[in-house]
Amino acid sequence: MMTSNTPTNGGSGSSTKVDCTRANQNVWLVKVPKYMAEVWSKADGSGIVGSLRIPVNSGPNNVSFHLAQHLTKLGESGDIPEKHKFVMSDFRQTMGVFSETPPDEDEPSESTRDKIAFEGTISKRIDCRPIQSTAYMSMKMTDIKKALKPKRTTVFTDEKVSSFRPVNDHSSMNEQAEKKRSTEKRVRSERDEVLETIFSAFEKHQYYTLKDLIGITRQPVTHLKSILRDVCNYNLKNPHKNTYELKPEYRHYNKSDDTSESS
Repeated sequence: MMTSNTPTNGGSGSSTKVDCTRANQNVWLVKVPKYMAEVWSKADGSGIVGSLRIPVNSGPNNVSFHLAQHLTKLGESGDIPEKHKFVMSDFRQTMGVFSETPPDEDEPSESTRDKIAFEGTISKRIDCRPIQSTAYMSMKMTDIKKALKPKRTTVFTDEKVSSFRPVNDHSSMNEQAEKKRSTEKRVRSERDEVLETIFSAFEKHQYYTLKDLIGITRQPVTHLKSILRDVCNYNLKNPHKNTYELKPEYRHYNKSDDTSESS
C-alpha cells in the first residue's frame, strides 16, 4: 500500500491511499473499433466481453480476440464479427494504469473517498482489427446504406394544408426599394426648371419644409437651398416655424388668400 500527501488550501496535507499490490503487472493498451466499444458498454454484470487465444510457440501477431457470443447480436448495424486479430508492438514510453472505484454505500465503515489502485505498467500497444469475413462485409454494407439514406424524405398526406397566395411585393421589399430611391444620387437640374417646379408647388400650398421641397424637386440639398434663398423666406417663428414661403414679389395669390392660408 502506498500513501501520497495532497496539499490543501489551508496548508495541511490529506492522505490518499493507493493499492499497489499489482504494481509489477504488465498491461496491454488496446485500441478497438468504435462498434466494439459500443457493444462492450452493453456487457452484462459479469463484465466478460470476450476471450484471447494465443497459440503455443507462435509469434505475437498470431494473437486473436473472440468477442463474446451474446455481444455479437447487439450491434447497431447488424451482427458484429466475432473474430478479430491483435497487431502488437512494444510500448516505448513509461506509463501506468490507475483505477478508481467508488466506495461501497452499503458498508458504513467504508471511507467516503474513492478507492484508487495502481493496476500495472503498459508494456504493449495493440490495434484490434477485424478480419475480412462475410459478417464484417455485411456490417460495412449496412453502414454504407445508412450513410447514403437521405435524412429528409417526402411524405404524401391526405390532410389539408394551409395555402398561401403569391404576392408580388412584400413589405420588406417595398422598404428596401423606398430606401434605395431615397438614397439615389440626385442630378442637378437647370435653375429655371427648378424654379418652375417650386412655383408650381407653392400654387398649391403656401408653406413647405425643406424635406418636402427636396422630395418635390428631387434636387441636391445645396443646389436647392441656393435657389430657395433667392425666392423664398425661411420662417424662424411660430406658427410656421422651419418652413419656406415665397417672397412677396413672387407670390401669385392675393392678400385674402394669404390671410386664409395663414389662419
